[in-house]
Amino acid sequence: MNKYKINTTMAFEEELQFIYEYIANQLQEPNIAKQNYKKIRDKILTLQYWPERHQNIFKSKFKNLRKLLINNFIIIYEVKNDTNEVFILHIFYKNQNYLNQL
Repeated sequence: MNKYKINTTMAFEEELQFIYEYIANQLQEPNIAKQNYKKIRDKILTLQYWPERHQNIFKSKFKNLRKLLINNFIIIYEVKNDTNEVFILHIFYKNQNYLNQL
């Protein structure tokens, strides 16, 4: 079984930080913010093995976009089989119309 390298984009990191700060500060739930953050990071690491197990949202010769569902969040990522890499592109709240934002 091939092991894939996990890469995160700056957009994803900023979106995740915004989610963390919103839950911790606006909702005043710092423990829930920490739990969500840890769960998201842990689930992303599982993509090192068999990243194509999650739902495909777009596939062409050049792109292989998939989504990973974690609680109330959707993570959009791209699988590059030729280099054994996964690129974590974005994280959205589940009720957002994320397809229009890609």
